This record gives sequence, structure tokens and C-alpha cells, in this order.
Amino acid sequence: MPMKFKNYLFLALLFFTLSYAGESKAFMQHYETDKVKATLLTGFDEINPRQNLDVIVKFEMKNGWHIFAQNPGDIGLPTTVTWQLPTWFELGPVEWSRFQRFETEGIVQYGYDKTAYYRTSIKPYHAAIGRINFRGQVSWLACKDECIPEKFDFSFTLPVTKKDMLVSQDFAEMSMSSQKMFQEHKTDIEDQSFLGVMLMAFLGGLILNFMPCVFPILTLKAVSLAQGTYNKIKCRIEALIYFAGVVSSFMLMATLLLWFRHTGEEIGWGFQLQSPIFVAIMIVVFSIIFLMLLDVVNVNNPFANKVGRISFAKRRINAFVTGFFAVLVASPCTAPFMGIAIGYTLSQPLYIFYPIFLSLSIGYALPFTLVGFYPKAVHKILPKPGKWMEIFKKIFAIPVFLTVVWLVWVLFNQLQGTPQEMPRRMNWQKYDTAKVETLVQDNQKVFIDFTAKWCITCLVNKKLALQSETFGKIVTEKNIHLFMADWTNHDEEISKALQAYGRNSIPLYIYYDGHGNDYKILPQLLTEDILKEELN
Repeated sequence: MPMKFKNYLFLALLFFTLSYAGESKAFMQHYETDKVKATLLTGFDEINPRQNLDVIVKFEMKNGWHIFAQNPGDIGLPTTVTWQLPTWFELGPVEWSRFQRFETEGIVQYGYDKTAYYRTSIKPYHAAIGRINFRGQVSWLACKDECIPEKFDFSFTLPVTKKDMLVSQDFAEMSMSSQKMFQEHKTDIEDQSFLGVMLMAFLGGLILNFMPCVFPILTLKAVSLAQGTYNKIKCRIEALIYFAGVVSSFMLMATLLLWFRHTGEEIGWGFQLQSPIFVAIMIVVFSIIFLMLLDVVNVNNPFANKVGRISFAKRRINAFVTGFFAVLVASPCTAPFMGIAIGYTLSQPLYIFYPIFLSLSIGYALPFTLVGFYPKAVHKILPKPGKWMEIFKKIFAIPVFLTVVWLVWVLFNQLQGTPQEMPRRMNWQKYDTAKVETLVQDNQKVFIDFTAKWCITCLVNKKLALQSETFGKIVTEKNIHLFMADWTNHDEEISKALQAYGRNSIPLYIYYDGHGNDYKILPQLLTEDILKEELN
């Protein structure tokens, strides 16, 4: 992409979304010896009480020296970062980059010989004022022919501000370069080219049309396509308006994701379904659609009259609303390729972030848009309008009714605050970052299921694969520790864990095979055969 075009695109997107944001620089502090260079970098050089402060420490080893992981192995001392935080400030989950295994004459050690990263975030006190001082110490044992302990005492002060802060360019670049160190080799999204990720986003959007959560919208649209004859020009205009509705909805969702991220919230694809209010609204909307398909709500009803005028007389408004609404309905599903594409946007600048979501929206909008441009192809497939239409509507009311039932179940569980039901016959544990890290450091096998009650794909995978006898047998034979990360309601620990794996959407399935920090990301659509292949 030419640099001049990037600059224009960046300015346009900046005008579109970020009038609220303040410019920011990073705070940086170095400590260097002839063995190791340590660099501490913060996301901002000011503190907004509404935003978490992200921190990265980079270690660069010189001339063959190495340092140790948190589990040093048979011999060694762990590398540590300790904090002395101000009162009411909280330290978030801590992550370390992937370590190496060293073995000499039967002695096994784990550590880093070139580059290592530590990252965390600090949640400020909501009433913080003035200037805030942070202190801490980074310590490590540097080894080559001999071992020498070293430490880096850091201290910095940041002023409190009320303006929303954007992550600094220096921090974004270091975060992006470090991301590869936190990812499994087989699924490194950083190894993908920008155009490759754009293609993944497009394919993900295309496949999303055929996911179960979108099926009610597909069927309703099919019914409307079969009604009457079409004017070629009007039909194509409506198709383009539908296209605009889809793109607008995706851009709005992308903007909300970006805004929440800059305010310190860790959310991802499908975040709106974590809101009981949004789920309740969806229940009302789908209930009305269900009643209209059964002709219970008809033109004799004043409310239905209004709905009817919007839906049929003003077809262009209907086309836009259909496109916009279709994206909201699709949010419980993540199609293949989508997870990688959306995860790629986590640390990307605006001129990459928005084009990826644009590519996703184009893929999602394309099938119906093409049908609108070439309606005769649909007319050749469908029979002429008649009594079959009424039967068709009744049949299509079934998935809409099931959607209502499912949404009511989601809302009930959100209000009750109950965790996701653990599949029987297997010892599933509630997700805990510390427990997982301990097991991984002990070279235990771990399987993590990131799921939610509002994620239809997750529920399908659970029924078809994760509750199967095949999976249970593999778990028993390999002594795999099972963890379920239930994201039905917002959970910051789970959100940060998703981000650590380079994703911000579900389903996500992680498998540690007992070789330290090495892990696999399994496909988003599971079957018993896929589990056999991936876990064996």
C-alpha cells in the first residue's frame, strides 16, 4: 500500500472516529549491562483513571548470555518483575513470552537466549489526581560460563489527565513485534501478510452467511426474494443499500471495539451479547418477526401497520435495516478465518484496522448483493408465488422461534450469573490463568475452551465434539487438564487471556501438549475426527 495513500486513509479514519482521543507518547526507561539490556515501556505518558496503563518490559541478551523463565527448570533463578503500586491501584494478569528448553548433560533448564518480553496492565484508582509514582524492580540471573545476578530498579511518575489516551506509536510497535513471541508457531498471525489477512477476513465474512446464527435472516431474505416481480434498477439499488447497511454496521462495531479498547475495556467480537439489555431487545425483535411469519401480527394491528409500512412500502429503508440488523444477528458466530483476521487487528494502526473490518463486511454482504443484482437466477430456482409461500413462512418460523428460546435462555443465565454448564463425565475446571500457567510450567497437558452461552458455534461444537465419548477417551488416556472460560458475561481475565492468544472472539480452543509454552489453536468448527487429529 503506497505511503501517501496510507496517510490519506489514516486521516480520513481519524476524522471518522477519534475526535475524542488525545495524542500520547510512551514513557521509556532503560537498564543495560554487558550481558543484558532491559527496557520498560508504558502505553501512555499520562494516566487517565478510566483507562488501564499497559506496560511491556523487553529483555535483550548479548554475546551468548541467557536468563531464565518463571520455571527455571532443574537449576537457575526465575526472572521477576515486582511492583510497588500506589494505594487502590491494581496489577492485572501477567504474561511472559514463550521460553526455550536448554539441556546440558541431563540438566534441563527453561529460559531465553536472545529476546524475552513481559507484559501486564495496571488498573488506576478511579479517583486518582495529581501525579502518580510507580516503583518496582526487575531481576534476573544472567548465565554463560558463569552466572551473575542482576537487577533493575525502576521509578517513574505520570500526571493524571481526563482526556482519553491513544496508545503511543512506540508502544504499539513494540507490542506488535512482541506479539509473535507469545504465539504458537502454527498459528502466528504476524506471519500473515496484510493482503493475506484481508483475504481471510473476506472469506470469513462470506462463510458467516452460512453459520447457524445467521440462518433466520437468510431464510427471511429468501422469502422476500420470492415475492412478486422485480424492477431491475430498483432491485439493484436496494441491493446496494443492503450492502451499505452491512458495511455501516460492521464499521460501527469496529469503532466501538476500538473505543472500548482505548478506554481500557477488553472486549471482542460479539461483545454486545454480553449485555442483558441488548439480549432483551433481540428477544423482542425476534418475537415480532416470529409472530409476523405466523400471521399473528398482521395489518389489522396498529403496531403491525407501522411495521408493515416500514418493511414493505419503504423497501429502501427495509434494505438498509436488513443489512444493518443482519450483522447484529451474526455476532454470536465466528466463522473460519474470522478469528485470525479480527485477532490481527489487536495492535494494528487505523489504516490496517478498518480495512480488515471493511473486507469482512464486503464478504458478508456480497451473496445477497449479487442476488439483488441478478434476481432472475433466484426466480429460476424458486417456484412462482402461491400457497407454498405460506407453508414456507411457517417452516421458516421454526428457526426464529428456536432463536427466541435460545436468547431467553441466555438472558436468564446472564441475570442469574450462573457459569456455563460443565459437560458431564469429564473434570472441567473454571478457567484460572494462574492454574493454567502452573500446569504448563510443569509440562502438563491442558485444554482450554473459550465459550459463551450466546455463542451458537460454541454450543454446536460442545454437542458434536466436546461431549463425545471420543473426546472423553482422549482426555482420560492423555491425562489432559480441562478448563472452561465462560465469557457469557464480561470477564476481564478471560478477555485478557483471549488477547494473549492473539484473538478477541470466540470460540477459541487452546491445547498445550505438555512441552512447556508450546500450544495449538484448534479449528473453530470441531468434530470428533478433528479432535482425534489435533490432540493425538
